[in-house]
Amino acid sequence: MKLLYKTTLNFFPAMTFILAVAGLSLYLLLRQEVTDEINEQLELQVELIEEELAAGRSINFPLASVSEMPFSSAASKRLGDTLIYDRLQDKKEGYYYLTITKKINQRNYHIMVMTSYIGWERYYKTIFISFLAVAFGITLMGVLLNYYSNHNLWKPFFLNLENLKQFSVSSSQPLQWHDSSVTEFKELQQSLKELTERSRREYLALREFTENASHEIQTPLGIIQSKLDRMSQLEVSEEMARYIVQAKSGVERLTKMNKNLLLLAKLDNKAFVEKQPIELKELLRKHLEQMDDLFIARKITLVIDMTSLTVFANQYLCEVLLSNLLSNALRYSFSPSEVSIVLTSHQLIITNPGELLDFPEQGLFDRFTKGWSHTQGTGLGLAIVRQICVLNGWTISYSYQKGCHSFKVSFP
Repeated sequence: MKLLYKTTLNFFPAMTFILAVAGLSLYLLLRQEVTDEINEQLELQVELIEEELAAGRSINFPLASVSEMPFSSAASKRLGDTLIYDRLQDKKEGYYYLTITKKINQRNYHIMVMTSYIGWERYYKTIFISFLAVAFGITLMGVLLNYYSNHNLWKPFFLNLENLKQFSVSSSQPLQWHDSSVTEFKELQQSLKELTERSRREYLALREFTENASHEIQTPLGIIQSKLDRMSQLEVSEEMARYIVQAKSGVERLTKMNKNLLLLAKLDNKAFVEKQPIELKELLRKHLEQMDDLFIARKITLVIDMTSLTVFANQYLCEVLLSNLLSNALRYSFSPSEVSIVLTSHQLIITNPGELLDFPEQGLFDRFTKGWSHTQGTGLGLAIVRQICVLNGWTISYSYQKGCHSFKVSFP
C-alpha cells in the first residue's frame, strides 16, 4: 500500500473516533443543559404563581393548576415527566411537570406546573443527523486536506525515489535530485547522493579493472598459444607432443573463460545499451548454417520448424544466446540423434536427447556448474544465456522429459 493511502487511512478512523466521542459528549452536555433550563422555567412559574396567590389574585397560567390542601398534608416537591393526549395532533405529547406544596397567607396550596418538551429520542435524532452531516463534511475535508498536504510535502521524496529507480551506475548522465524543505528529506537526499556517487566511482573502477585485467591476461595467453603452436611444429617426442596438446587445450579453455567472464561482467553492469530490431529467424538460420558441419560430424539430424519473430535487443547478445544454446545441444546430445529447434511467434524451444543431469536442476544456470562427465566446458555458457534473458526481460526455462533436455526462451 502506498504511503499516502496508508496515512490517509490511518487519519480516517482516528478522525471518526474523535468526532464520535465529541458528538456523544455534546449530546450529553446539551441534554443536561436543556434539562436544567426546563427545571428553571418550572421553578420560575411556581414563583410567579406564588406571587399571585400572595397578592390574592386569581391564577390564570397555562398548563398550571393550584389546589388548596389541608395543613395536615406533608410538604413535598417532585419533578417528573408524563404524556398528555394532544387533540390537534391526535397523539400523546411529552411534558415535564413540577409539583410542590407551598404555605401562602396561612393557607396550604398544592401547585403543579407543566411545560412541553421534545422527546429525547427526537433530540437524539436531530442531533445525530446534524452532527453526522457536520462530521462527514469535516472528515471529508480533513482527509482531502491531509492527502493533498502530504502529497505536496512528500512530492520531492517520490520524485527522487522515481529517479533512483531508473538510476544506473553505467549511465553517463548524473542523477537529478529534487530539493525539499524538510530536514529529514534533505539528510536522506544527501546520503543517497553520496551513496550513488560512491557506487558510480566503484563501478567505473571495477569496469576499468575488469577490462585491464582481461586485456593483460589475453596478451600472455596469446603469447603462450603462439609459442605452443611453434613448438608443435618442431620435432618432439611423443610424450612431449602429448604435453603440448594438453597445454594448448588448457590455454584455449582459459582464453574462452576469460572472454566469458568479461562478458558476464558487462552483462551484470548492463553495458550493452544499444538495441535494434532483429529478425530472429534469419539470425538462427545463419548460425545453423555455420554449425551444420559440426552437427553432421556427430551424426545429429536437425528438425527445424521456424516462423518469423522480431525482437528488440542487442545484436551481439542475440548471437551469443543462440550460439550458446546450439553449442549446448551439440555437446550434450547422443550420437546419432535428432535435435528439435522450434521458433514460434513468441518462443524459442531447443530439445535434444541426452543423459539425465548429475547435479541439481536448480543449479543449471549458475556459473561454473557442469556435470562430472563433461569437463571440457567452462560452466559459463548457460549462465550467460540467463543473464542475457534477464537483461532483455525474457524468460528461460528448462525441463527434462522422456530422456530429452528442453530449453525454452519466452519473448514478451
